[in-house]
Amino acid sequence: MAAEDGSGAALERYISDQMAGLSLAVPADDVEMMARFVEEDLEREDKVEGVKGMLEGVVEDGVLPDAGLDEALDSIIAEWERLKAADDAAAAAAAEAEAAAQPAPPVKVDAAAILASMTDEELKAARKAALLRQYAYVDGGPELQMRDGAPPKGMAALEAEEKRKADERRRLVEEALRLDGKKKKHRKQEIDDPLEWQNLNKEKVAAASAMQRDAAKRGAQDKKERDRAALDKQRADQAKAKADKQKKAAKQERRA
Repeated sequence: MAAEDGSGAALERYISDQMAGLSLAVPADDVEMMARFVEEDLEREDKVEGVKGMLEGVVEDGVLPDAGLDEALDSIIAEWERLKAADDAAAAAAAEAEAAAQPAPPVKVDAAAILASMTDEELKAARKAALLRQYAYVDGGPELQMRDGAPPKGMAALEAEEKRKADERRRLVEEALRLDGKKKKHRKQEIDDPLEWQNLNKEKVAAASAMQRDAAKRGAQDKKERDRAALDKQRADQAKAKADKQKKAAKQERRA
């Protein structure tokens, strides 16, 4: 998996530092290739062997130091794991912040339940009040009327909360009345489930989900097999190059 630019560049710098600590001169292009290889979804042992193979192809005579190399490679892989964990944590935090910034979904008004909880007198009064407000005869219910004089000490917050609850209750009742009238006029049933809009049943949805999961698994397995095949080919090419170099050196020694 390719890393973000920030963590990818940080890994390249870390690899360069580790190679310098081993007194190995590795070109920047090869460092970048090593970093991208370390970022791949492979087993830890495969990553170590792959980077070793790359180093054999770029250092002089293909001879790697005996001391410190394994530790440096382990450190490189551990650094990538740390960078990846930091990237994942940052992405999760960003997603959480984005979700928190989204406005809360509107409260679903259960018109039948609200109207059923009211007596006939309350229902008539609510309809009358809604009509009066609709035609601007009044600005609000009795709770909006101004009082003479200031409220007793300590009662202001309580009355404010009671007013808020009354306003919310009135809003829900008016919305319930509106929905109830709409249903009676149009005789339509509201559809909230998007799956019903597409005329899908549960069996079709389950089958589609299963197919998507299978396709994702196959894709991941194919990628892993391609990565392994590429690693095997790289190892074979490097082994052949090393053998050719040794044969050439032996031939020159015989001539000498």
